[in-house]
Amino acid sequence: MFKIGKLFHLTHLVNDLDACDTWYDEVFSCHRFYRGYEKLAVRDASLLAIGEVVMEPLSLAKVPDAEKSPIGRFKARFGQRFHSIAWYVEDTADLAEQFARHHIAMFNLVGKPVQTPLRPGTAIWTQPRQTHGLLEFAEIPRFTTDARLQPGWSSTFWRERHPLGIERASHITVLVREIAPALFFYRDVLRGRLIHEEERAGENKSAFVAVGEDTVIELRQPLSAASAEGRDLAQNGDSIYALTFKTINLARAAEFLRSKRQHIESQSGDSLVLSKEDTFGMVVGFTERAIPNDPR
Repeated sequence: MFKIGKLFHLTHLVNDLDACDTWYDEVFSCHRFYRGYEKLAVRDASLLAIGEVVMEPLSLAKVPDAEKSPIGRFKARFGQRFHSIAWYVEDTADLAEQFARHHIAMFNLVGKPVQTPLRPGTAIWTQPRQTHGLLEFAEIPRFTTDARLQPGWSSTFWRERHPLGIERASHITVLVREIAPALFFYRDVLRGRLIHEEERAGENKSAFVAVGEDTVIELRQPLSAASAEGRDLAQNGDSIYALTFKTINLARAAEFLRSKRQHIESQSGDSLVLSKEDTFGMVVGFTERAIPNDPR
């Protein structure tokens, strides 16, 4: 039976990988454990750890016909933004059977359809329209370069010594037109657990779902078409929208971010959000808030 494990990585599609890597270094003092070119995917990418969170900034490789690849088509439509969420999974073959039962299409690295029975160890990607954003699932590796899975790994530096005071990813926000079908997918198909629901009158309503070992997904439905979230949803459909880090000291984090020339788009109470102009198209937030019923 499949079991979703740790967040493998959160993929961030950018125009200039070199510049973006420099930004991650300067702002997060990240631990980069991979940088390379993937011929089949036609992309250049890094894998970097910020505490227990792994980001994958990637850019379209400068090779002929790269724009015809799945990543090239994604970039042409959406530009710089979050691309996908990837999880480690025990038994992707069983997960594929679960997807087949619910008529969810599956694809391989180069965008070709995958059918069941799935060969053990095969990674699968989903159809974003069906899964409310692009998702990747990969077998928990026996051998890996993932820094977090190496002996002696510790995320203490980012929590206790770095000015951002990052404890973990608080949550990943997925914008949806309707919460009910998205909740069915994350709770009933992926076997996540609904931990909290809330509504901000006239702004949005949300359902928070714990998925796998360490991830909370916020399914957020904008209630105003005129809001930034409403406009993003109208333009891009259901999609991965934001990453919010849990910090132990928001005031100190805000001061540090300003020192690094990061513009705060909005700040209220226990949370802040950075300007996408500074974050290569991502919506990135920081919060001191503890999500009710968070099991982590």
